[in-house]
Amino acid sequence: SILFFHNFTLFSVSLQEPVVGFIGGSAVLPCSSKEPLHTIQDINQVRWRINNSQNVYEIIKGKVSVEGQDPEYRNRAESFPEEYLRGNFSIKLNNLQHTDAGKYQCYIIEESVLWSVQLLIEERPERRLPNEGTKPRPEMIVMFISILCIGIIFSLVNSATASF
Repeated sequence: SILFFHNFTLFSVSLQEPVVGFIGGSAVLPCSSKEPLHTIQDINQVRWRINNSQNVYEIIKGKVSVEGQDPEYRNRAESFPEEYLRGNFSIKLNNLQHTDAGKYQCYIIEESVLWSVQLLIEERPERRLPNEGTKPRPEMIVMFISILCIGIIFSLVNSATASF
């Protein structure tokens, strides 16, 4: 196949900060046109790819197209149709996996705009427990209950012996 480029200028935007997602979580990858659109029909084609190869998500004439979508992203990638007229073609990837890490590119065909964003995938951080002194320790609870029970028993014995 032969490609002809006539008066073609690519406007490229690369985000300096990578997007960080966690295994099993979600991440939003940003992409927007230079100017808001007037109608949904103005959206000829927006294509999301990872590492210049796999088709992650595609919007054609204002509608999502899953025809050429890589099966790895099926039912895990979504966009925000209510944002299309504002020129927002960001996508959200759900149920993130290690294999989702990479360089994502969003091509807005009719504007010759290319957005690039690096997605990093990390293990979900463990929840940190509060400092040891801020919650009761089990041995302190047992000691407190023991003292309380001894006090009740001592009180009962005293009241029983006082009545004899």
